[in-house]
Amino acid sequence: MTRHFKYVLSIVTILFFLFTGSNCSDEKKTELTKAYLTQLEQERADRNWQMQYNAKSSPFLIDTSIKYEPLKFYEPNPDFIFKSKLFRIDKPDSVDIFGTKGTSKKYLRYGYFKLNYKGEQYKLYLYHITTPEGFKVYNIWFKDATNGKETYENGRYLVFEKNMDDDFEYTIDLNKATNPLCAYSDLFNCPKPTDKDSLPVEVKAGEKRFR
Repeated sequence: MTRHFKYVLSIVTILFFLFTGSNCSDEKKTELTKAYLTQLEQERADRNWQMQYNAKSSPFLIDTSIKYEPLKFYEPNPDFIFKSKLFRIDKPDSVDIFGTKGTSKKYLRYGYFKLNYKGEQYKLYLYHITTPEGFKVYNIWFKDATNGKETYENGRYLVFEKNMDDDFEYTIDLNKATNPLCAYSDLFNCPKPTDKDSLPVEVKAGEKRFR
């Protein structure tokens, strides 16, 4: 075997492993994407099921004047999935959060997340309240430029679970944003996001308006 042939063979072998390694990586990314889409689709199906059949929590079964219709969602959008630590506010403010019926309740503006979107950085605040039973509840809600047009006029919510690790990096996935119960029935009184909770962009992700 000549030296030139060995050289060519070595190059071919290297290229083979490079290309096959790249294909494996692409396949893995595809699998993760499919897993995410499957999970999101299941979560949306579960939410529809709860709305249609759960007598304890469905506004359509509590308020008999409204009729259930399948919920509407934006197509999943990777641009609205963010990673951020929770940045604690040194001296958190106790703020009045007004509900859709005009009454207010004190919430602690506990901290915020940093969302980098199209070269700009925005804050999304986390609120904290202790219930009369002593339970600590954390809330994320937001308004955006789609409210009153494609989405519910009083903003949307995100389910949040706080991690004990202060350095934990959270996934803030606005594809999982949902409407509060008052988006379906006037019987409910829901906290309304403040001006500080307003994102000056169109968040075309998550649940759309019901009507």
